[in-house]
Amino acid sequence: SKFNVLIPKELSKSGTGYDHRGALFGTPPYGGTIQQQVYYAASTLCDLNTIDPKSGYPKRDDMSTWKSPFILMVDRGECSFVQKVRNAQRSGATAVLIADDMCICSHGACQDDLSSGSGENFCEEEEPVMADDGSGSDISIPSFLLFKEDADPIKSVLYKNENVRVQMGFSVPAPDSRVEYDLWTSPADSITRELQEDFLTAVSALSDHAFFTPHMYIYDGVNAGCHSEEGEDLCLDLCSNHGRYCSIDIDENSGATGAEVVAESLRRICIWQEYGKDNGIGLQWWDYVKEFTERCDSGAWEDEGMVFSDEECIATAMEAAGVKKSDIDECMEKSGG
Repeated sequence: SKFNVLIPKELSKSGTGYDHRGALFGTPPYGGTIQQQVYYAASTLCDLNTIDPKSGYPKRDDMSTWKSPFILMVDRGECSFVQKVRNAQRSGATAVLIADDMCICSHGACQDDLSSGSGENFCEEEEPVMADDGSGSDISIPSFLLFKEDADPIKSVLYKNENVRVQMGFSVPAPDSRVEYDLWTSPADSITRELQEDFLTAVSALSDHAFFTPHMYIYDGVNAGCHSEEGEDLCLDLCSNHGRYCSIDIDENSGATGAEVVAESLRRICIWQEYGKDNGIGLQWWDYVKEFTERCDSGAWEDEGMVFSDEECIATAMEAAGVKKSDIDECMEKSGG
């Protein structure tokens, strides 16, 4: 993300603009920017009932409220970052700037203030992280934390009742002209099954304009206590490789076991390594997932005819997808599967 002051010009910084810290909550407009006027709140924003949108700086002669759209600046302290941003959002702000009230000890401006006696009598070693306190899922606006030496000049202009206009940028890294996207899934994932079956058309249309990477959900059996010191599998059929790699059972009674889900996950990883890793398209991967789902995984886990781990069915799905089974078997063997 980027932050810079557009008005007044003397506060604008060339290059990448101001250093800042983005919040780990909220929903930034990735790929876009927010460019709006700033109001400095006269309260801490810790109590929604005490927020007065007619107050703050710059002052308005007609005592009007903060004119939308606007970015609200507030001082750090007295309550969590999440609470401040939530109350700013409820007050109509489209973004929030939190002005740090302590400088960073290693910063030159901070050392000058401390030595001259004009600053605070203390400093902090590192800028705090704008972490989610566990309740920030309802926040949809972005927020930045500004260093004290950067926030103070902005506040000084606002105190003079002069306008400040800033820009918050949320560019998406683009090492080349392709759009990069990822999918975290599992052969046991019923939620994305329909998407994976139908998305092949979109993959073909996107072609080399996009770069796709699949990821498989499995969990560490060692940390889960499924792998004993003697090398035994303590979680029965939930895991493979003597309890090292595990997954959930699709159905406790009749569905595929966790070990079978791990094996199919590895198979799909190997197919991707062979047919999609280099070009980011992997048509054969998508074809195989579609063929496997239709032939070997009807979605009705209770059916007696379910052939999730049937080698013949898997081989048929590979052949239909144009996947060379011997190469995939070799990859799985090398991976311990």
